[in-house]
Amino acid sequence: MLKKYWWLILIIILAIIFSLSFCQQDDPAPLVCTEPLMPEDGAEIAYGADLMTFAFTEMEGIALYRLNIQTPSGHLITFELDDTPVERIISTFTEPGENTWYVEALNDDREIICTSDSFTFFTVQEPEPVPEIEEEPEPTPTFTPTPEPLICAQPLTPEDGAELPYEGKVIFSWSEMEGSTEYILEIRLPSGNIVSFESDTTEIARYTEAFEQGGEYQWIVTALNATGEEFCESTIFTFTKPQLPENKSQGDGGSDACIGFDCSIVIED
Repeated sequence: MLKKYWWLILIIILAIIFSLSFCQQDDPAPLVCTEPLMPEDGAEIAYGADLMTFAFTEMEGIALYRLNIQTPSGHLITFELDDTPVERIISTFTEPGENTWYVEALNDDREIICTSDSFTFFTVQEPEPVPEIEEEPEPTPTFTPTPEPLICAQPLTPEDGAELPYEGKVIFSWSEMEGSTEYILEIRLPSGNIVSFESDTTEIARYTEAFEQGGEYQWIVTALNATGEEFCESTIFTFTKPQLPENKSQGDGGSDACIGFDCSIVIED
Protein backbone atom coordinates (compact mmCIF):
# COMPACT_ATOMS: atom_id res chain seq x y z
CA MET A 1 0.00 0.00 0.00
CA LEU A 2 2.91 2.33 0.77
CA LYS A 3 4.31 1.65 -2.65
CA LYS A 4 1.01 2.58 -4.17
CA TYR A 5 0.88 5.98 -2.43
CA TRP A 6 4.59 6.81 -2.24
CA TRP A 7 4.15 9.74 -4.52
CA LEU A 8 1.51 11.23 -2.19
CA ILE A 9 3.83 10.93 0.78
CA LEU A 10 6.57 12.65 -1.24
CA ILE A 11 4.26 15.51 -2.11
CA ILE A 12 3.34 15.98 1.56
CA ILE A 13 7.00 16.05 2.62
CA LEU A 14 7.90 18.57 -0.07
CA ALA A 15 4.95 20.74 0.94
CA ILE A 16 6.12 20.76 4.55
CA ILE A 17 9.69 21.67 3.55
CA PHE A 18 8.45 24.43 1.28
CA SER A 19 6.19 25.83 3.97
CA LEU A 20 9.01 25.93 6.50
CA SER A 21 11.27 27.66 4.02
CA PHE A 22 8.60 30.23 3.19
CA CYS A 23 7.95 30.98 6.85
CA GLN A 24 11.63 31.58 7.49
CA GLN A 25 11.87 34.03 4.59
CA ASP A 26 8.85 36.08 5.76
CA ASP A 27 10.08 36.40 9.41
CA PRO A 28 10.40 40.22 9.92
CA ALA A 29 13.74 41.81 10.96
CA PRO A 30 14.02 42.85 14.65
CA LEU A 31 12.55 46.31 15.36
CA VAL A 32 15.15 49.04 16.04
CA CYS A 33 13.52 51.84 18.05
CA THR A 34 14.41 55.50 18.05
CA GLU A 35 17.38 56.48 20.24
CA PRO A 36 18.04 59.72 22.19
CA LEU A 37 20.79 61.94 20.78
CA MET A 38 20.81 65.24 22.63
CA PRO A 39 21.12 66.46 25.23
CA GLU A 40 23.75 63.85 25.85
CA ASP A 41 23.30 61.47 28.71
CA GLY A 42 24.40 63.19 31.95
CA ALA A 43 24.59 66.67 30.42
CA GLU A 44 24.41 69.71 32.69
CA ILE A 45 22.08 72.46 31.55
CA ALA A 46 22.44 75.88 33.09
CA TYR A 47 19.14 77.26 34.28
CA GLY A 48 18.34 80.45 32.48
CA ALA A 49 19.47 79.31 29.02
CA ASP A 50 17.24 80.56 26.21
CA LEU A 51 16.51 77.30 24.36
CA MET A 52 17.14 73.61 24.85
CA THR A 53 17.12 71.17 21.91
CA PHE A 54 15.98 67.54 22.21
CA ALA A 55 16.94 65.27 19.30
CA PHE A 56 16.56 61.54 18.61
CA THR A 57 16.93 59.15 15.68
CA GLU A 58 14.19 58.84 13.09
CA MET A 59 12.22 55.61 12.60
CA GLU A 60 11.04 54.63 9.14
CA GLY A 61 7.28 54.66 8.85
CA ILE A 62 6.78 56.56 12.11
CA ALA A 63 5.16 59.98 11.85
CA LEU A 64 4.47 60.69 15.52
CA TYR A 65 6.74 60.61 18.57
CA ARG A 66 6.08 61.23 22.22
CA LEU A 67 8.86 62.94 24.18
CA ASN A 68 8.60 62.22 27.91
CA ILE A 69 10.60 64.14 30.53
CA GLN A 70 10.44 63.20 34.19
CA THR A 71 11.44 66.05 36.50
CA PRO A 72 13.39 65.63 39.78
CA SER A 73 10.11 65.71 41.71
CA GLY A 74 8.67 62.86 39.59
CA HIS A 75 6.35 65.03 37.50
CA LEU A 76 6.05 63.78 33.89
CA ILE A 77 6.09 66.35 31.08
CA THR A 78 4.98 65.05 27.65
CA PHE A 79 5.30 66.55 24.17
CA GLU A 80 3.89 64.91 20.99
CA LEU A 81 6.11 65.63 18.01
CA ASP A 82 6.03 64.94 14.31
CA ASP A 83 9.73 65.63 13.85
CA THR A 84 12.87 64.26 15.46
CA PRO A 85 14.49 67.49 16.72
CA VAL A 86 12.49 69.81 18.92
CA GLU A 87 13.37 72.96 20.83
CA ARG A 88 11.91 73.67 24.22
CA ILE A 89 12.46 76.70 26.42
CA ILE A 90 14.65 75.73 29.32
CA SER A 91 12.53 77.73 31.76
CA THR A 92 10.00 74.89 31.48
CA PHE A 93 12.30 72.95 33.78
CA THR A 94 12.32 75.01 36.93
CA GLU A 95 13.45 72.27 39.31
CA PRO A 96 17.15 71.79 39.95
CA GLY A 97 18.45 68.24 39.81
CA GLU A 98 18.30 65.16 37.57
CA ASN A 99 15.77 64.94 34.73
CA THR A 100 15.10 61.66 32.86
CA TRP A 101 13.91 61.68 29.26
CA TYR A 102 12.95 59.06 26.67
CA VAL A 103 10.95 58.83 23.39
CA GLU A 104 8.00 56.64 22.43
CA ALA A 105 7.25 55.86 18.75
CA LEU A 106 3.53 55.77 17.86
CA ASN A 107 1.70 54.23 14.90
CA ASP A 108 -1.20 55.77 13.01
CA ASP A 109 -3.60 54.57 15.68
CA ARG A 110 -1.47 56.38 18.30
CA GLU A 111 -0.42 53.06 19.75
CA ILE A 112 3.08 52.75 21.21
CA ILE A 113 5.30 50.78 18.85
CA CYS A 114 8.47 50.99 20.96
CA THR A 115 10.20 53.01 23.65
CA SER A 116 13.76 54.34 23.45
CA ASP A 117 16.45 54.10 26.09
CA SER A 118 16.41 56.72 28.83
CA PHE A 119 18.85 59.63 29.00
CA THR A 120 19.35 62.05 31.87
CA PHE A 121 20.33 65.70 32.13
CA PHE A 122 20.85 67.93 35.13
CA THR A 123 19.30 71.33 35.54
CA VAL A 124 21.76 73.53 37.42
CA GLN A 125 19.95 75.83 39.80
CA GLU A 126 20.21 79.49 39.06
CA PRO A 127 22.32 81.08 41.78
CA GLU A 128 20.46 83.52 43.90
CA PRO A 129 21.60 87.04 43.22
CA VAL A 130 23.83 88.37 45.93
CA PRO A 131 22.38 91.62 47.14
CA GLU A 132 24.71 94.49 46.62
CA ILE A 133 25.74 96.01 49.86
CA GLU A 134 25.91 99.71 49.51
CA GLU A 135 28.82 100.88 51.50
CA GLU A 136 28.10 104.01 53.38
CA PRO A 137 30.56 106.64 52.36
CA GLU A 138 32.99 107.46 55.03
CA PRO A 139 32.20 110.80 56.52
CA THR A 140 34.40 113.50 55.21
CA PRO A 141 36.51 114.62 58.10
CA THR A 142 35.79 118.16 59.06
CA PHE A 143 38.96 120.12 58.97
CA THR A 144 39.22 122.33 61.97
CA PRO A 145 42.17 124.61 61.54
CA THR A 146 44.40 124.61 64.54
CA PRO A 147 44.58 128.11 65.84
CA GLU A 148 48.04 129.51 65.73
CA PRO A 149 49.51 129.78 69.20
CA LEU A 150 49.33 133.25 70.64
CA ILE A 151 52.80 134.70 70.79
CA CYS A 152 52.80 137.42 73.39
CA ALA A 153 55.24 140.26 73.80
CA GLN A 154 58.57 138.84 74.94
CA PRO A 155 61.26 140.46 77.09
CA LEU A 156 64.36 141.59 75.21
CA THR A 157 66.56 143.72 77.48
CA PRO A 158 68.02 143.36 79.95
CA GLU A 159 68.72 139.75 79.01
CA ASP A 160 67.50 136.99 81.27
CA GLY A 161 69.88 136.56 84.20
CA ALA A 162 71.72 139.83 83.52
CA GLU A 163 73.84 141.35 86.28
CA LEU A 164 73.18 145.08 86.51
CA PRO A 165 75.39 147.66 88.27
CA TYR A 166 74.15 149.37 91.36
CA GLU A 167 73.95 152.70 89.51
CA GLY A 168 73.14 153.55 85.96
CA LYS A 169 70.43 153.63 83.40
CA VAL A 170 68.67 150.43 82.27
CA ILE A 171 66.20 150.09 79.43
CA PHE A 172 63.50 147.48 79.77
CA SER A 173 62.36 146.51 76.24
CA TRP A 174 60.17 143.82 74.74
CA SER A 175 58.80 142.71 71.39
CA GLU A 176 55.67 144.30 69.99
CA MET A 177 52.37 142.46 70.36
CA GLU A 178 50.01 142.85 67.41
CA GLY A 179 46.70 144.37 68.50
CA SER A 180 48.07 145.64 71.78
CA THR A 181 47.91 149.37 72.49
CA GLU A 182 49.41 149.45 75.97
CA TYR A 183 51.82 147.43 78.09
CA ILE A 184 52.39 147.00 81.81
CA LEU A 185 55.89 146.29 83.07
CA GLU A 186 55.87 144.53 86.44
CA ILE A 187 59.05 144.12 88.49
CA ARG A 188 59.09 141.85 91.51
CA LEU A 189 61.64 142.96 94.10
CA PRO A 190 63.74 140.52 96.14
CA SER A 191 61.41 141.30 99.05
CA GLY A 192 58.40 140.08 97.03
CA ASN A 193 56.85 143.49 96.49
CA ILE A 194 55.79 144.38 92.95
CA VAL A 195 56.11 147.72 91.20
CA SER A 196 54.35 148.43 87.89
CA PHE A 197 54.90 150.85 85.02
CA GLU A 198 52.58 151.51 82.06
CA SER A 199 53.75 152.37 78.57
CA ASP A 200 52.25 152.74 75.12
CA THR A 201 55.61 151.83 73.59
CA THR A 202 57.72 148.70 73.82
CA GLU A 203 60.35 150.07 76.20
CA ILE A 204 60.73 151.85 79.53
CA ALA A 205 63.97 153.37 80.91
CA ARG A 206 64.80 153.36 84.61
CA TYR A 207 67.82 153.99 86.90
CA THR A 208 69.12 150.94 88.71
CA GLU A 209 69.75 152.95 91.87
CA ALA A 210 65.95 153.20 92.15
CA PHE A 211 66.09 149.48 93.00
CA GLU A 212 67.70 149.79 96.39
CA GLN A 213 67.54 146.14 97.36
CA GLY A 214 70.32 143.83 96.39
CA GLY A 215 69.48 140.39 95.00
CA GLU A 216 67.40 138.83 92.22
CA TYR A 217 64.61 140.72 90.51
CA GLN A 218 61.93 139.30 88.19
CA TRP A 219 60.20 141.23 85.46
CA ILE A 220 57.29 140.46 83.16
CA VAL A 221 55.27 142.34 80.52
CA THR A 222 51.46 142.26 80.23
CA ALA A 223 49.90 143.32 76.90
CA LEU A 224 46.55 145.17 76.99
CA ASN A 225 44.03 145.51 74.18
CA ALA A 226 42.22 148.67 73.07
CA THR A 227 39.64 148.34 75.85
CA GLY A 228 42.31 148.03 78.52
CA GLU A 229 41.77 144.30 79.09
CA GLU A 230 44.72 142.01 79.58
CA PHE A 231 45.70 140.33 76.33
CA CYS A 232 48.52 138.05 77.42
CA GLU A 233 51.62 137.85 79.59
CA SER A 234 55.20 137.39 78.52
CA THR A 235 57.69 134.96 79.97
CA ILE A 236 59.57 135.99 83.10
CA PHE A 237 63.10 137.39 82.93
CA THR A 238 65.39 137.95 85.89
CA PHE A 239 68.27 140.26 86.69
CA THR A 240 70.44 140.82 89.75
CA LYS A 241 72.06 143.90 91.22
CA PRO A 242 74.34 144.41 94.20
CA GLN A 243 73.38 146.01 97.46
CA LEU A 244 74.12 149.65 98.20
CA PRO A 245 77.87 150.02 98.72
CA GLU A 246 78.82 150.86 102.28
CA ASN A 247 80.75 153.97 101.24
CA LYS A 248 77.64 155.39 99.50
CA SER A 249 74.38 156.63 100.85
CA GLN A 250 71.13 157.50 99.16
CA GLY A 251 71.30 160.94 97.66
CA ASP A 252 75.00 160.75 96.80
CA GLY A 253 74.32 160.11 93.19
CA GLY A 254 75.15 163.66 92.17
CA SER A 255 72.99 166.15 90.33
CA ASP A 256 72.04 163.53 87.74
CA ALA A 257 71.07 160.88 90.27
CA CYS A 258 67.44 159.80 90.47
CA ILE A 259 66.35 157.86 93.51
CA GLY A 260 63.01 156.01 93.70
CA PHE A 261 60.63 154.32 91.26
CA ASP A 262 58.97 157.55 90.20
CA CYS A 263 62.08 158.62 88.32
CA SER A 264 61.66 158.34 84.58
CA ILE A 265 64.07 158.84 81.76
CA VAL A 266 63.35 160.35 78.38
CA ILE A 267 64.85 158.05 75.79
CA GLU A 268 66.24 160.02 72.89
CA ASP A 269 65.93 158.45 69.50
